[in-house]
Amino acid sequence: MKELQDIIAAVDILEETGEQAALATLVKVSGSTYRSPGARMLIQNDGNSIGAISGGCLEGDVLEKAQTVIQSSTPIVVKYDTTSEDDMIWGLGLGCQGVAYILIEPLELHQLQILKFIQSCIANRNHDAIAPSFPLAIATVISVEDKIKGENKTQVGESLLLSGDTFINNLSINNLRNHHLLEKVVSDSQIALQKRYSTIKEYQLLTEKIEVFIEIIQPPLSLIIFGAGYDVLPLINFAKQLGWDVTVVDNRQRENSKTRFLQADKIHLSSPEDVLENIKITEMSFGVVMSHNYLDDLEMLKQLLPLSLNYLGILGPRKRTNRLLQELQEEGIVPSSNIYSPVGLEIGADNAEEIALSIVAEIQAVYSQHQQV
Repeated sequence: MKELQDIIAAVDILEETGEQAALATLVKVSGSTYRSPGARMLIQNDGNSIGAISGGCLEGDVLEKAQTVIQSSTPIVVKYDTTSEDDMIWGLGLGCQGVAYILIEPLELHQLQILKFIQSCIANRNHDAIAPSFPLAIATVISVEDKIKGENKTQVGESLLLSGDTFINNLSINNLRNHHLLEKVVSDSQIALQKRYSTIKEYQLLTEKIEVFIEIIQPPLSLIIFGAGYDVLPLINFAKQLGWDVTVVDNRQRENSKTRFLQADKIHLSSPEDVLENIKITEMSFGVVMSHNYLDDLEMLKQLLPLSLNYLGILGPRKRTNRLLQELQEEGIVPSSNIYSPVGLEIGADNAEEIALSIVAEIQAVYSQHQQV
C-alpha cells in the first residue's frame, strides 16, 4: 500500500505540471519472482520513477520501454522469462528462475480516475459516509488472441473498477467495450472481492481469447497503539514507512501527545475505560497495548479482549501478561487466541527501536498469514 500511496502522491504533482508518464504493473508471474502481481512502478517522461516491479533487475529495461509507451500512447505487456540458464544473453543476467509479465500503459484519464478513486477510499476509510470503499477490484485485460482483426476488438489495458459488490457506473471507471466480456468480468470480480483474493481469468468469446488480471486492493493495515510513552515514537515511524494507518490512544489524556505524535494519523485522549470511544475497529485493525501501567492495561484489556482482534500485542514480560489475563478470567472475560505476549518477534531486541521493529515484523507476519487464508 505504501508504494501505491507514493505513486498517487506523485501523480498529483504530475497533474499540476502536465508531465506525461507511464504506469508499469506486474500482472502475472510463474516460478520464482521477487515481487507479486500488483506491484507497480510510475515512470515519468524525464526517466525518474517511483515504486518497483522487481528487485531491481527489470526496472532499467522497463524504463526504456515506458518511454516508447508514453510516445505512442499504446499499452503493451512485456514478458521477462528468466527460467533459462542462458538468460545472460539478454544482457540482463536476471537469474531469478521465473517468468514475469509487465503491463506498461500510458498514464491517461482512465488510469487517473482509478488512482483518484483509490485515493478517495484511503482518505474516507475511517468515515461512515455512504460511499464506495475498500476492498477494491481492478480488472485489467492483459492479453488478447483474436481470429479476426478489427478496430472494435478488445485491447490490452482495458479495465474496470469495482468496490464491494457495486459496479461504479456513476464514475464511469470502465472502458471494457465488449458487453459480453464486461458481464463475465464483473461477475468474477465480485467473487474475487468476496474471497479477497487476486486472480487471473481466461475468457473465450466468439472470436477472441482474453486474459484478465483481477487485482484485489485492500485498505491500509490499521495499527492502534494503546499507550503514549517514548517507545511509541519508533513504532509509529516504522508503521508509517509501511503505509499503515496509525492511531495513538493516550490513556493518560495528555494534551502534548497531540504534538508529540504528529506522524500518527489520529490521536485520541481517553481514559482506560473509554479507549474504544471514537475508534473504528475493522478486520484490518491490529492493536498493541503498551501503557507501562498495570491497572491501565487491565482496564483497556477489558474493552479489547471481547473484540477478538486479529492481533493484540501486550508489552511486558509473559508473567505480567499471565497475571493480567488471570484477573480478567476471574471477571468472566475470556482471552482470545490472538494475544501476542511478549509482543514482537524474538530478535534479541533491547531498546525502543529494536522492540518497535520486532512488533512491526510480527504484525506483518500475522497479517500476511491472515491474507493467505
